[in-house]
Amino acid sequence: MAYTFEKLPQLVDKRGKLPRKGSYSRRTKKITDRVWHHSLTLSHLGGSDAESFADYHVSLGWPGVGYHFVIEPKNVVQTPKGPRARIVYCNDINLRTYHVGNSNQFSLGACVAGDYRTEKLSDATKATIDELQEALVRDGIGERDKSHQEMPGYSWKACCVFDYQKVFAFLIGEVISNTSPKTYVIQEGDTFWGLANNIDGITVNDLIVANPGVDPKKLKVGQKINLGKAKNAYTPKPEQPKKPQTAYKYPLPSGIYKRGSRGAGVNQIIRALNAIYFKCGAADGIYGPKVDDAIRRFQMVYLPYEVDGVYGPNTRRKLQAVLKSKGY
Repeated sequence: MAYTFEKLPQLVDKRGKLPRKGSYSRRTKKITDRVWHHSLTLSHLGGSDAESFADYHVSLGWPGVGYHFVIEPKNVVQTPKGPRARIVYCNDINLRTYHVGNSNQFSLGACVAGDYRTEKLSDATKATIDELQEALVRDGIGERDKSHQEMPGYSWKACCVFDYQKVFAFLIGEVISNTSPKTYVIQEGDTFWGLANNIDGITVNDLIVANPGVDPKKLKVGQKINLGKAKNAYTPKPEQPKKPQTAYKYPLPSGIYKRGSRGAGVNQIIRALNAIYFKCGAADGIYGPKVDDAIRRFQMVYLPYEVDGVYGPNTRRKLQAVLKSKGY
């Protein structure tokens, strides 16, 4: 059947065209909740789009991007009604994607790219959200709108933030706490990396130390983990010798690399980024626009306060940690 939302002039259908590593299963329940997210990445940056979100979600071990729709404020489309932020149709609405844990089966996910803790929504973005929501209602897709933290198990999560909710009458919610709960129940699609990236001050190693009986590679839905004692739980042991870079599958160069750099070190960076799904093309020894963009996308996920496209000591340490978490 043809849906009303598919006729929106600012919508681009990219189902099956975004980075993926597997397939989501089909729903077995009716959609009841239209769930709204934002990305916590600044809307104008290179990684604030559906393709970058897909790369990140694949790096978490998901089959593909977790949202059904991504609204991209940086990509403005001129329509008969005026400028609108582009909508990317990422997944068929009948697929049970990962975006709200145990509620995935009956929830539709829409993500507005941007960090609305500090940014303001543009008029083009507001209009697009309103029109998409109206079209979904006309299509009979879902019975109510909710923000991410209104879903079971996510009351602690800063998504969507209060100022963001205030703009839209259809999003019902109150000011939320940014304090993580003492315990957390694992939901569908959860990984230690995903949790650590959404909780300030907690690392993957902190979670591992705080949960000694939990195998991070074999998390189970319904499993309870400790968050209250996780912060700073991990203390590096300086006496432990580190392996030389040559011992790793994807060794990383030291020093600083940026756009225009060339050589074998650049190839090492390219191979490492490609291995964790921050794709940047073939290893040609040139730190060009694609490598710069991939580094920025990586930094937006793992070093959000250091997004400059430059490979330096902090990016190297974080990249090595991510490689290690993937078994490289």
